[in-house]
Amino acid sequence: MHDDSVDEIDRSGLDSSQQRRRAVIGSSVGTVIEWYDFTLYGLASALVFAPLFFPGAGELAGLLGAFAGFAVGFGARPIGGLIFAHFGDRVGRKTTLLVTLLMMGTATTLIGLLPTAEAIGIWAPILLIVLRLFQGAGAGAEFAGAMTMASESAPNRNRAFIAGFPGASVYVGMALATTAFALISLLPADQFLSWGWRVPFIASVVIVAFALYFRLRVKETAAFENAERAGAVASAPLAEAVRTHWRFLLPGMALFVFALPWVYVVQTFSLSYTTGTLSVNPTHALIALIVAELLTIPATLLFGRLADRIGRKPVLLGAAIFGVVFAFPMFVLFNTGNSLLVAAGLILGLAVIQGATIGVSAAMLAELFPTRMRWSGIAISREIPAALVGGTAPLVATALVAASGGTPWLVAGYLVGLSVIGLVGIAFLPETLHRDSPSSPAPSPRADDAAVTR
Repeated sequence: MHDDSVDEIDRSGLDSSQQRRRAVIGSSVGTVIEWYDFTLYGLASALVFAPLFFPGAGELAGLLGAFAGFAVGFGARPIGGLIFAHFGDRVGRKTTLLVTLLMMGTATTLIGLLPTAEAIGIWAPILLIVLRLFQGAGAGAEFAGAMTMASESAPNRNRAFIAGFPGASVYVGMALATTAFALISLLPADQFLSWGWRVPFIASVVIVAFALYFRLRVKETAAFENAERAGAVASAPLAEAVRTHWRFLLPGMALFVFALPWVYVVQTFSLSYTTGTLSVNPTHALIALIVAELLTIPATLLFGRLADRIGRKPVLLGAAIFGVVFAFPMFVLFNTGNSLLVAAGLILGLAVIQGATIGVSAAMLAELFPTRMRWSGIAISREIPAALVGGTAPLVATALVAASGGTPWLVAGYLVGLSVIGLVGIAFLPETLHRDSPSSPAPSPRADDAAVTR
């Protein structure tokens, strides 16, 4: 039985170019809805959930309650991500991704229809958190599955570039959500709080229908079909990944301990900090965030191209070093209160760090784990850090600002520390760029793991 990870990804290159395009589009549109949903919740947490669902708690306590609900979704991400990863590696990528798409879309639409605390009291925040749990469970599997499908559908020569399309789609979803909120925020304040904020949530049903159309047209990946025909599908892929590939999982998790908090500090906390603490015009801040997200789309693909030429590790190491260097200057830019300088901080925080990590990490992880446990390995590496330091980042950052009397320097130090962890983890990952020959074995954590990776 041959289960070489790179070889099996390479076989997927035998797919027709039409099927490859469908796989990339199908994985990417699901990522759009995932991040549209998650960004909507983050923006609403920063701007409307505190007064509508956590009233009477005071401004800071209400904001902390709203961000705690944001974090709860990330607590559900590894649970949903690992459950669905099991089925993704057991029954296939396509079917599992259809289920996750419908779960996320339904939860987001229902959030838009949810009565506020004024109407149903304590049930409002309870139901909000329950829907957030379902949203998080579906989203926890979605991106790992999209990374798996796109990587398995790409030839070796440009895998990081192709795997970057779901990563770039993250920012398409973010930009759509932020644009929707920016437009709705132009309404009078009373209309925005009474019904305007609901419109982007309810409108997600349109994006779900669009994504579902493309997902139904995608075939199963050739890599999974080959493994299924060979009888190489793992009965317990999660356990097998932990047992045989833990030396890849640990540095993989360290990579995301660095990368994920950056996006949530920039995307969610920074919006609250600049518009609340610094009194930056909310519309200007939202527009700046939209520009940052739009620029991250080509940046992700360009960094993928670079990683296909010089290797995955140099690009990822460069991103982590930039995180160490840029954390304090970013808040210096924010603290000027100047809309253009705030925009510069947002653009650099997203386009460089996230652009350099999100697509490149997909290709690297896909090349580290064999087909039988690929989705599981990616999900473990990404979703556990997402719960521990990703979803909690806005909550931690808000508490750190409060503890420091309204200054952001503890937050900057927090980002520096996480970036150092990422730098160390990336250093322990093997370079996978040149492992592109069907005859060359995938890197194995131990010699006695050859039966798994070969």
